[in-house]
Amino acid sequence: MKSFRLRVGILLIVLSWLPFAQVLIYIAQHNGKLTTSSSADTFRLVVWGIQIAVGLVGVALVGKLAVDEAKKAGWRKTPRRLWQLFRYGPKVSS
Repeated sequence: MKSFRLRVGILLIVLSWLPFAQVLIYIAQHNGKLTTSSSADTFRLVVWGIQIAVGLVGVALVGKLAVDEAKKAGWRKTPRRLWQLFRYGPKVSS
C-alpha cells in the first residue's frame, strides 16, 4: 500500500506540471470552441486551479509517507528508503 501511495503521489505531482492548459486551449481554438482571449484566460485559470489541487494532493500523499519513513529511519536515510519503496515495493524497505 505504501508503494502504491508513493507512486500515485509522484504521478499526481508530475501531472500537475504538464502543460494541459496550453494544449487544451490550442485544440479548442482550432476547433472554434474558444474565440476570445478572455475566455482562453478564464479556461487557463480553471485548468491551473485543478492542476494545483492535483499537485497538492500528490504532495500530501508523498509528504506523509516521507515523514513516516523519516521517523522510522531518520532524515538521512529517507531518500534511499523512498527510492527503494518506489522501485521495488514494500519488501525491500521492511
